[in-house]
Amino acid sequence: MSEAVKSFGSKKSRRCYHRVMSGLERGGSLRFITLTSSPDAPADIQRSWRALYMRLVRRGLISGYIKVPELTKEGRLHLHILYRGSYVSQKLLSVWWSQIHQSQVVDIRMWRPYRGKKPTASYMAKYMSKESAGRYSWSWGWVWRGFAGHWTLYKKWWHTWLETEGKASFKNCLLGWQWWLRGLISLDVANMTLDLPPPLVIRFLAGGLPRQKATAQLILEV
Repeated sequence: MSEAVKSFGSKKSRRCYHRVMSGLERGGSLRFITLTSSPDAPADIQRSWRALYMRLVRRGLISGYIKVPELTKEGRLHLHILYRGSYVSQKLLSVWWSQIHQSQVVDIRMWRPYRGKKPTASYMAKYMSKESAGRYSWSWGWVWRGFAGHWTLYKKWWHTWLETEGKASFKNCLLGWQWWLRGLISLDVANMTLDLPPPLVIRFLAGGLPRQKATAQLILEV
């Protein structure tokens, strides 16, 4: 477990960190949105977000997201959203959010890969460590439908068949998960559900072998 994950005290924070990281590994054009609440805003910000989300979907501007709530000192909810999709101007977003949630203050910016995936996931997960934290959520398009259950299944399958002391550690388990998320390898969920052994060789899909060739041998030679 990385130091970033260890720093979170709650399971909710650690799970949120993993969900964010999984979506980041999928890649794509990613952006941050912060949506605020004014004193005149409706109490149900989740309903307002749903209305905004459907407006974005109808225009083909969003394909997946993960969001976390923040309760401010004033007792109003804000939403922090990381989404995969197209450019939306801050002015237009402010107009839409004002129409839906009676709140004009919004922020939207491009996610830059050079800033790192772990700091981004830590930023989102920190809101889940607060006592007042609500529920974080994501759409099917953030990774794929059922991916959280597949992660649990994959960890168990890896521990049973591939984990070898001094050779194939949990770090390699995470590497395999990252390759699966990126579409570099394909794993049979049905076989994992039945707890069947892996094939002698896990082949890479079109796109070639990743740069970590030395590490790749640890996961491929089983």
